[in-house]
Amino acid sequence: MSDIQLYLLEVDKNKPEAQSTAAQSAQKLESKGLKLIDLITSLEPYINDKTDGNLRAKSVGYLADVLSAVAPKVLSGQERRLLGDFILGRIEGDTEGIGASARALLSLEDLGKWDAETAQRVLTTFVNHANPLRQFKLQTERYSVVQLVDLLLAKYREPMKKLHESDPEFMPSFIAFFEGEKDPRNLMIIFSLLQVPMTEWDIQPNAQDLFDSVFNYFPITFKPPPDDPYGITAQDLKDRLRACIAANSDFAPHAFPQLLDKLDSTSMNTKRDVLQAIQACVVGYEAKTINLYSVTLWDALKFEILNVQEEDLAVESLKALTLLGAKLAETSEGPLNAYLRPIIKECNEHLEDAPTKQSEASGRILYSVSMGGQVVADKVVKGVVPTLFNLYNSSESITKRRGLLEVFNQILRAYVDLEDLQPGINTEAVQVHAGEGLDAMVRALINAPKAEVSFRLTSLNGLAGLVSVRKALSDTQVDSAVDAVTDIVLHERIEGHGDIRTQAIQSLTEMAHVVPHAVRDRSVPAFMVEMPDCPTEDAVPGPVLEAFAQLSTERQVFDTVTVRLKNKYNVARHQGAPASYQRALLLGLLYAFTLGAPAREDGVILGKYYTEYAEPLVTEVSNGHRESSTLEIIGRLVNALLRPQGVHFQTNVYSKNLDWMTASSNKENADISLTPFTLHYYAALRPEVTDAADIVPLLQAQATLALNPSSDRAYSGTVLRLLSLLVNKFANPKTMQATLEASGIEVQTLLSNNPTPQATQVAFAIVKALLIQGKTGKLATQYLQVLLDLLATCEKETAHRFAILLAPDEILVKENHCLVSGLYKQKVFNQTVPSLTENVRLCGGANAPGPSSTSEGEVGKPNKKSNYLIALSGILRWLPYSVLEPALGSLIPPLLQTLDLSTSSTSSPSSSHQLAEESEVKRSALVIFESVLMHDPRLLEEHVSSLVGRLLGCSNSANPASSTGAGTKARIGSSAAGEGAVTVRAKSLQCLALCPKQFRREKVIPFRREVVKQLLGCLDDGKRRVRAEAVRARTAWLGLDEGVDEED
Repeated sequence: MSDIQLYLLEVDKNKPEAQSTAAQSAQKLESKGLKLIDLITSLEPYINDKTDGNLRAKSVGYLADVLSAVAPKVLSGQERRLLGDFILGRIEGDTEGIGASARALLSLEDLGKWDAETAQRVLTTFVNHANPLRQFKLQTERYSVVQLVDLLLAKYREPMKKLHESDPEFMPSFIAFFEGEKDPRNLMIIFSLLQVPMTEWDIQPNAQDLFDSVFNYFPITFKPPPDDPYGITAQDLKDRLRACIAANSDFAPHAFPQLLDKLDSTSMNTKRDVLQAIQACVVGYEAKTINLYSVTLWDALKFEILNVQEEDLAVESLKALTLLGAKLAETSEGPLNAYLRPIIKECNEHLEDAPTKQSEASGRILYSVSMGGQVVADKVVKGVVPTLFNLYNSSESITKRRGLLEVFNQILRAYVDLEDLQPGINTEAVQVHAGEGLDAMVRALINAPKAEVSFRLTSLNGLAGLVSVRKALSDTQVDSAVDAVTDIVLHERIEGHGDIRTQAIQSLTEMAHVVPHAVRDRSVPAFMVEMPDCPTEDAVPGPVLEAFAQLSTERQVFDTVTVRLKNKYNVARHQGAPASYQRALLLGLLYAFTLGAPAREDGVILGKYYTEYAEPLVTEVSNGHRESSTLEIIGRLVNALLRPQGVHFQTNVYSKNLDWMTASSNKENADISLTPFTLHYYAALRPEVTDAADIVPLLQAQATLALNPSSDRAYSGTVLRLLSLLVNKFANPKTMQATLEASGIEVQTLLSNNPTPQATQVAFAIVKALLIQGKTGKLATQYLQVLLDLLATCEKETAHRFAILLAPDEILVKENHCLVSGLYKQKVFNQTVPSLTENVRLCGGANAPGPSSTSEGEVGKPNKKSNYLIALSGILRWLPYSVLEPALGSLIPPLLQTLDLSTSSTSSPSSSHQLAEESEVKRSALVIFESVLMHDPRLLEEHVSSLVGRLLGCSNSANPASSTGAGTKARIGSSAAGEGAVTVRAKSLQCLALCPKQFRREKVIPFRREVVKQLLGCLDDGKRRVRAEAVRARTAWLGLDEGVDEED
């Protein structure tokens, strides 16, 4: 069989095989095994078959596939021309296989560029003989033709333009060619190729037809199918269509009337598309064209702003006003004045009624219009601001004055934003009214009643805006504005309503960005006056210090703030100022370097800051000045400045401090009070900076402190965190066990023979470090199992410590150069949770409801079971729901029993701590139940009875309004433990409220009456938060629509 016969046989059944056959023919052409004339001759019986159009189309398809596989330079120029003439001649007499003909021509053009005449003939052939394109039903055929036309308009722009100029009948036919196309893939190309004639040809005689040909698709309502392989979205089509509509100013007489007509649509999506199209037209059309429609557009757009239906529609309308102003600013003053005149008039009319929604919208309009450029903004100022201040001065109403100042602030904001976009703009128009505005706002800020918060805040924002407008104020006026705001920060002391100090500090910081010299010269000295060198204990200026430190968030005054704080601290220390004052000054420095704006190089804080600020403090500490209240702050400051530095810098610092820190951390004379500083110091260091030989003595010293029962308990938590840090970051994972043994903190040794509470705490700290590190998997697993084995015999306190293993720690993080495994939480889950759930099951009573199974009075298994439940809750507390989800089936029974755990009833301080821990255990379980109810309620359907009963029990447990009495109420209400119990009650009620919403109705209806009845008690709870949740829960259960007795 010949290649053409094989192709025709396979093309419908196996297209890849058919294309392979065509490729073989192409190879024969290349190897001269087949002549082009023979190839064409072999097509003749099929391509000329008058009885079978499908056969003719397939024959052309064969030719197209052969040509697409032919290598360059195989066909001569003459052969390509002959083939082109052959294909075009066929189209003139027979359009069967039009898509294949287009593909063949595309391949020919790819093999060699056409001359202008050929390109013109190709386009005219298709336009004259395949018009309209929609007559061809297959999208793939039309797609090939559209691709060919797109290529012609992209690569042969000049010949196509000459074709249009030479033949007045061409353009109408060309427009009609694409009429009625509906396929998104084709339309994407059509919208793109039509922009060539729209933007480059003289289309004035055909403007309406060309415009209508694309506007017929407006608005786009296309929704792509879920499995669309082409990835074409409605937004893609909208963008291309919008570009067509805005392509030529000749479209304006047709575009604007139709767009404004569609702006009245009730569809919000249509309105959005219209507004975006208007914006595109304003940008794309000539200014002289826009001038003809500017007032008409304003009349239509203002409705969307003054009568807001959707906020985003108002925003889009405001953008259009901005673009209109910017476009008309390119012309002479006449068109711009004509556009602005009705806007200014309408806004001034609304200002007379301020404050109203319309006056507020007028402020937005004036801001947006002013953003069109400095020329526009100047005209707005001249047209609006005199009227605004006349109204301001003639009114005694504070509310009206506030509304007017808000509009003035909008105009000022426009100048500030314009300065960012066009640095160096002229602000003379604002200067004329700046003095009047400054006086009005300073008077409002100082003299207005303190209860008029919104008025004073408006004035405050206005002052910041006025100062931010470059050269609007003289130096004296700037000083006046800065003084007024500084005075608010320093001297106003209003609690609750009327306090505007926070906003005043923010305004002062904004001013510091624009006029740093004024803030340095005026505000900083004023702050220093309020911060004496040595105040009395009860006269520490905390609020002033806090405000001063917040100025450091502005880079321009950062160094001034930090230098003054450092100097003030040095003076205060030498003069023996109260420790609370020294601490406050150090906290100010810490705030500046952690939340402020220090200078950086390549994103890293400059090393000079450590040398100038931290190093003197470290020297003080090394010399024995170790005030307990400031050591941790100094450590945190050192950490903030040292942590980002490179290895070389840190090595120098470490070497300088090694001797005195080693002496202070000696095993025999370790100073536990230094631990807070040591913790943050070592947290800042990179692992490669230290020597392993230096770490073991430090571990030994800290182990001695941690294991000593007489050590100061105030520092015990810090010592344990330091042990975790040293083990995680500095101990070599390859010799970890040997290091722990040498340091006296090997876990198995610590926990052998009735371990002390201190030894248990150290063991948990070590295991936590190893788990997070993830480099000693076998050893960490072994130690973790040792901790799990403790649960069979230990006290509850040990079980509660399992929560520490996964608890977040600000020290053990990658920012502190610690080793943090990305999967350590999942590993801990897999190593602990199956064992704990199995042990709970083996203890018995896995599904027995009620608290009796774990009561305090029982011994043996029930106590062991409590430990397992507490440990399980502690592990699960810090895990994301995605980790828990696969194991929820086995977790639900033990979590239900966790809700039965008893609560301590004594009132000793230690018991309060225990009560808080027990409340946290229940809260953890309740949080998980809440997540399950929200995401996978079906998992709980078989436990509905147990769950609802336990939730009711938790919602009433330790209820201050219940029968436990007033003494319990007082005790719970005044302790942190009581707050934990309140959280449990509130969370259980939240879960109860979810039950009727998430479970099937038949599952919860049986419990409705009892739940509604018991929730009555919760409505009398002593805590408002609990009462609110009780109301929501009861409403949810009452909503099940079952008849309720009168008493309910």
